[in-house]
Amino acid sequence: MKKRLLLAAILLGVVFCFVSGVGYGEILLRDGMVISPIEFFLLADKVDYIMFNPTIPLIVDFHYDPDGQWGIFFPEKVDTKGKIFIWIQDRKDIFVNKTGELLLDQLKRILKDTYIFISTEATNINTDVVALFLSKEEIPLGYFYQGEYHLWEE
Repeated sequence: MKKRLLLAAILLGVVFCFVSGVGYGEILLRDGMVISPIEFFLLADKVDYIMFNPTIPLIVDFHYDPDGQWGIFFPEKVDTKGKIFIWIQDRKDIFVNKTGELLLDQLKRILKDTYIFISTEATNINTDVVALFLSKEEIPLGYFYQGEYHLWEE
């Protein structure tokens, strides 16, 4: 009986040695690529967005920015560190010939509809989200930062 308990204890110890690596907060993909859990969930949110909106002519991408690297796409005063970055690009010229208030209203509607898909990762749109709006040719049109929408010309 003591031999069985000793064997069970050894096997249990070995199992815990192999399982303990699970809680490190990284997901290993093929080819050795590692992503964080939040990036994984944002990718799932992107798939959900595409599946629920197959006819919307926008390219939408979600990223978590742990160190502020996405800030290079914004003016100097925008800090993207620790925020969810949303890239929204026009595919079929829906932003063409719109300026001022019309464009700002459209950007607000689009971001509101997009935010629904990441609301579990970003609990407050004003503090957790930074968004960039681009034309079909990848020309910046506007951005969202700290609860405010800005046109690029401003």
